Amino acid sequence: MDRSAAIEVLRKPRVAFPLAALVGLAAWLAIASTAMATMLSITLFCIVLWVLTPIPPSYTGLIALGLIAVTFSTDLALVGFQKPATWLIGFGLLMGEATRQSGLATRVGRWVATRSVGNPTEVGSRRTYRRLLLALSLGAHALAFLVPSALVRILALAPILRELGSLFDSREARVGLYIGPLFATFYGSAGILTADLPNIIISGFSQSIADHTISWSEWWLHMYPILGFVRVLLVIGIVYLLFRPPADSNVALPDDETGSDGRDERRMLVFLLVGAGIWATDFVHGFHPVIGAIVVVILAFLPRIGIAEFETIGREVDFSILFFIAAVFAIGDGLTQTGFTDEASTYLLALIPTDAPLVVILMSVFAITFVLTFLMEGLAVASVLTPILIPYIEAAGLPVTPVLLAEVTALSSYFFPYQSAVLIVILNEGDIETRELVIATVACSAATIVLLLPIQFGLFDILY
Repeated sequence: MDRSAAIEVLRKPRVAFPLAALVGLAAWLAIASTAMATMLSITLFCIVLWVLTPIPPSYTGLIALGLIAVTFSTDLALVGFQKPATWLIGFGLLMGEATRQSGLATRVGRWVATRSVGNPTEVGSRRTYRRLLLALSLGAHALAFLVPSALVRILALAPILRELGSLFDSREARVGLYIGPLFATFYGSAGILTADLPNIIISGFSQSIADHTISWSEWWLHMYPILGFVRVLLVIGIVYLLFRPPADSNVALPDDETGSDGRDERRMLVFLLVGAGIWATDFVHGFHPVIGAIVVVILAFLPRIGIAEFETIGREVDFSILFFIAAVFAIGDGLTQTGFTDEASTYLLALIPTDAPLVVILMSVFAITFVLTFLMEGLAVASVLTPILIPYIEAAGLPVTPVLLAEVTALSSYFFPYQSAVLIVILNEGDIETRELVIATVACSAATIVLLLPIQFGLFDILY
């Protein structure tokens, strides 16, 4: 039996469910019948199902909520629905639907295509695809300087990328044009302080706990050249190699005309710019990005002024992803409340040789963070690990900035969708399979670890 056939066997419900139950039971027996063991067994049970996907990930999330409610409390099970990030995704789905209804996604897609490609009959479909992939990916990455949340950027870009992908008859091209720009804006965010929420959380803890400020320019100078710009180029190249359309595939780029008067498109663009203005000025008012999304949704669905109707939401928008997100956050909070996260972090940090060269310490911090992301969503890891990591840094007399930045690199190097709300949204918003997303994330993260991390950590060793 070859590897692909073995994977298909494991994905069958009659195999995946017993395997998940066995892993969960083994964890429970290993730690003994404590609350920590129960929470860890539920976590591992769900992780196996999320990785093998014998059932939709959202349905596994629903099972997780039920298990946590029965074994712990309904308050813990439903804590994820109290998180702003959960509702940012929910309102983001409404933003995407309003963008689609307004025709803005179609208009922007056509505008980008006609101006970045030119005449596709002269250059061929593969070269057309290559030009679009590069232009869209660099543009999406540039958006990271303006919008302080990768989640928000993905929700705004997804409808446009789906529209552009539909111009190609090749599935490889459709998947590549969707994943490439979203990965560019996601993976490149490690190099910009304000480009993602874990960055902001970690820098905030650095200020509040260690009284150490990491400025925007310091972060940019130390991280952006390698884990920002070079990493984006690496991601674009990997996506092109993985999802390259056949040479004989076809593309039909339309004229930059939609047949409408453009009023709905212009109004939706204004609404999105209002939201972007709120996101970009968060350093002034301090509002969570969900506020910007709420404002956009209010304007887009407002009678007589907006361009979308609430009556269509139930038919067009799939809110099942919220069960997935809520379960991920509930698991993170459960592992924290039962003490598992503190014990695991403290144990792992104790393994780091404090008298070792800085490069070894940075690789160790990266590995510890990376291991924890297999149990908790990345945002939760940043919130839980950083307050434990900073006192360790101070006690060991280590430089704060490079150690915390090593943590950041791990929080942008995921393998599976359940590890990050951003990857969950990428999977939910596009017509892509879990297998395709996992292959792309593993390739991009592994390439980062093997090719870029030694250079980045070597630079830190020289600077500090």
